[in-house]
Amino acid sequence: MDKHIIMSQKEINRYDIIKKVINKELNGADAAELLNLSTRHVRRIKKRVKEKGMKGLIHGNRGRTSNRKMPDQERQNIISLIKEYYSDFGTLLASEKLEEQHKIKRDKRTVRAIMIKEGIWKPKAKKKEKHREWRQRKASYGEMIQYDGSYEYLFEYRGDKCCLLASIDDANSRVWMKFDEHERVVPTFNFWREYIERFGKPYSIYVDKFSTYSMNHKLAKENPDTLTQFQRAMEKGLNVEIIHAQSAQAKGRVEKLFKTLQDDRLIK
Repeated sequence: MDKHIIMSQKEINRYDIIKKVINKELNGADAAELLNLSTRHVRRIKKRVKEKGMKGLIHGNRGRTSNRKMPDQERQNIISLIKEYYSDFGTLLASEKLEEQHKIKRDKRTVRAIMIKEGIWKPKAKKKEKHREWRQRKASYGEMIQYDGSYEYLFEYRGDKCCLLASIDDANSRVWMKFDEHERVVPTFNFWREYIERFGKPYSIYVDKFSTYSMNHKLAKENPDTLTQFQRAMEKGLNVEIIHAQSAQAKGRVEKLFKTLQDDRLIK
């Protein structure tokens, strides 16, 4: 007894059209247009249907295990390794570590699917953010450097919070970073002295309104000529323009850098 044939609605519609071609109720060109296929392909399908009937429309690999399916043993090994070593890692970093430490090379999307299915990692819901006008990157290296400091337990609670000072070039995303106790005057001066010695003087530096970079008290705001030590050194001494961001989102590249380092990379 023949087994039941399971067909999709698309296959059923295709079968009806091919039967009309076989019965000479429809010509091949019109069938090809209806099916969005070439006339040659329609002829091939017609031949298969004549030989096998409805089965001629079903792909030969249906019901078979894919040759590309991951072996169960490898899948279980990946799950065990991730649970033991990388349960708090992001999916991309976990896939990189599997290759680097365990010689298991699998696409990050495959590792992501495994981690989601096993409940190891949960995708974050996308927040609806207010639309902001996209600013094109600067055209030239050194034209504008985004700079900020971020406080975090960067050594997995083996010490107090420390500050990571970081800059990222707006044109090519080159990063320069340094650990320090805080982002006040002396660490900031040391950071930029080392930066300039290594990479040369930038045209402008994009910062927030932290007190190191901006005079925030009322009397200073009433007098635009009042500058912080950092502003004075950069603008008067080195002729480097200081640009103040109006929001954290405005310094998006350096903010994204900190998020990547804290959530996915540096601490782990």
